[in-house]
Amino acid sequence: MAMRISFFWECVRKAVHLSSLLIVIVYTLLLNHFSHRVAIMALTAILLVLLEIERIRLEHRSFWTSWLNNILRRKEKDNISGVVFMVSSTIICFSAFEYWIALAATFMTVFGDMFAALFGRAFGKKRIYRHKTWVGSFSGLFANLLVGIFLLPQFPVVYVPMAIVATTVEVLTHKLDDNLTVPIFAAFVGQMIVYYTDISLPPIDFTFLGLF
Repeated sequence: MAMRISFFWECVRKAVHLSSLLIVIVYTLLLNHFSHRVAIMALTAILLVLLEIERIRLEHRSFWTSWLNNILRRKEKDNISGVVFMVSSTIICFSAFEYWIALAATFMTVFGDMFAALFGRAFGKKRIYRHKTWVGSFSGLFANLLVGIFLLPQFPVVYVPMAIVATTVEVLTHKLDDNLTVPIFAAFVGQMIVYYTDISLPPIDFTFLGLF
């Protein structure tokens, strides 16, 4: 019974985690209609709002924010939650790296973590490192590769190393937050490959996913 409840709350957390993709949509919309600077400023504004919410939650234990503890992991209840790190890493990635590299790294973080957590909890038994399991890790790698195939189908030389790095960093990250480490490491590797191989990534297509 306890395992079922734990799995349920993990599903809830991952559903909330998926909402972080809205950050990418906001950035892309503003990039399309305004400029890169305006889009980054908007993400920074979102980060500031989240930081204020976290300040109230951690320092004042407000009734209006106490409900958040139900969907936070144990280590997040007295520390900054993962969503702050997710927005921070998104800002860094879209500021420092090319659009498709940053997008792939962000998507790998979201879907790789989701697959790893859900399949790991449901079917994982043999651990690879701390609480990470072989089933969860390979599920995360599979999701990361699917993201790469979907976003950069012509560039396996870019997305395969990114997927491997994202999975490895997710497994090894313990004290730090993987919402920060995974996308930055994966994007850095992808961007270095692009530079080293002199690959020209496709132009940004603002009809992506039929949103524009």
